[in-house]
Amino acid sequence: MGDWKERYLNLWNKYSKRQRYIMLGAALAVLIAIVGVSVWYGSKPDMVPLFTNMETKDAGEVAAQLKESKIAYEVQENKQGTTILVPSKNVHTARLDLATKGLPHGQKGFEIFDDSKLGVTEFQNKVNYLQALQGELTRTIEQIDAVEKARVHIVLPEDSLYKKNEKPATASIMLRLKPNAELTKKEIKGIVNLAAHSIQGLQPENITIVDETGKILNDPDDQDEKGVGARTLTQLEMTKKVQDRIQKNVQSLLDQALGEGKAYARISVELDFDDRQTDKQTFTPVVDDSGIVRSQQDTSETYSGTSTNPGGPAGVQSNVPGYVAGNTNANADYEKKESTKNYEINEEKQKVVSSPGSIRRLNVAVLVNDDVSGAQQDSIMRAVSNAAGINTDRGDTISVEPLPLSTELRDRLAAEAKAAKDKEDRILYMQIAGVLLVLALIIGGIMMYRRKKQQEREALEEQQRLAALEQEREAEERAAALEAGEVDEGELTEEEQRHLDEKQALQGLIDQKPAEVAMLIKTWLSEDE
Repeated sequence: MGDWKERYLNLWNKYSKRQRYIMLGAALAVLIAIVGVSVWYGSKPDMVPLFTNMETKDAGEVAAQLKESKIAYEVQENKQGTTILVPSKNVHTARLDLATKGLPHGQKGFEIFDDSKLGVTEFQNKVNYLQALQGELTRTIEQIDAVEKARVHIVLPEDSLYKKNEKPATASIMLRLKPNAELTKKEIKGIVNLAAHSIQGLQPENITIVDETGKILNDPDDQDEKGVGARTLTQLEMTKKVQDRIQKNVQSLLDQALGEGKAYARISVELDFDDRQTDKQTFTPVVDDSGIVRSQQDTSETYSGTSTNPGGPAGVQSNVPGYVAGNTNANADYEKKESTKNYEINEEKQKVVSSPGSIRRLNVAVLVNDDVSGAQQDSIMRAVSNAAGINTDRGDTISVEPLPLSTELRDRLAAEAKAAKDKEDRILYMQIAGVLLVLALIIGGIMMYRRKKQQEREALEEQQRLAALEQEREAEERAAALEAGEVDEGELTEEEQRHLDEKQALQGLIDQKPAEVAMLIKTWLSEDE
């Protein structure tokens, strides 16, 4: 410490008096600057946002009101809008004061008519109504989670006496989405339907939705293309599934009957994706009173009495008016019955709706080896026809052709399968060998560890045995030295001194009372026996 102090004094003494004053002044200036900055930042109020992402007009009115209320504020501009900062101690008071004055205005809905005044023209009412529609629709759209801010522009058509001169209503919606957010197709469709059902005369095709980059989110052309593409893709996938299912059934049948690689089948399916609705009405004639009687009319006539029998001589005389013939009256009975029945017309109505996806045409081609006989080919054709569901009425075809089939593919597949199996076997053997090697290493490590511990234990026991022998030897030498009187009493340990005292006491007792000591030893020996 003294060396450092001496070095500083020597360094200080090297400077002149003027240089010393300059250094002290510079240090004092730096200190004053630090204190001043600290005081300035410490006294500066903590500025927090009062309102964020405001429109420019609203921001100007809020700033003017804050200036009138003598509240300090700061303005920050970004692409989302204008943010006004005020001291944290004034934020709640400022919000309440501005709210009582209706600031910021934001997007107003139908509450714009709360401030209606007398003398408002019809044009002003139309403008207010349009603003109210835009404000209500904007506030509703902004309730969607992915939407940060929305702006709606609506053009309502002018009334015209001529229908052909009327123009449809249109609307454009601009959305600013939240960071890393994206609208789904359902949400876009929901916004379109919301606007179309909120404004009279507005059709969905007259609505345009764009994001902040200018990308059209509800482009009808893209949606039509995607819809056609999706439908086409679905039809192709459905055709492939039906074709693969039938081909798998036929191929499995051939493999089980002839053996794998002895026959190959290929299926071509044409599906009908047209939606059809058929209305059928059939009239059936009534046979043998089998119908339902709609109406029936029965007529019966009877007569009983006398009547003039026709007769008289043939010729002109009997046919002259006024001619009176002889009495030819006779008794007569007359009866007549008629029945008329009207039957309901037997009518049958059917409404048939054909679902898309039915098989329009099916073509099956089967190749078999040339060693298959003709009778076997006919059997194969009938079996495959039944398995695939061939219907000749709709134009389905099936063919079974014998050809010398190449075994190259089958041999190659067999070789690949054998190679794959050999590879799997090798991997299995390597895994087993690896597991055995790991087990061997673990067992060897455990054995080496146990052997090392055993060697350490044996070495420790040997060391302890040698130490015990050494201590025993030293004890014997010490005892011999004590017997010989070669050790001074000052060098004796406490234990050795105690043994020596006991020994001297016992020796004195033997010298003083030898008979009693002998009797005591004799008694001890007799007790031990």
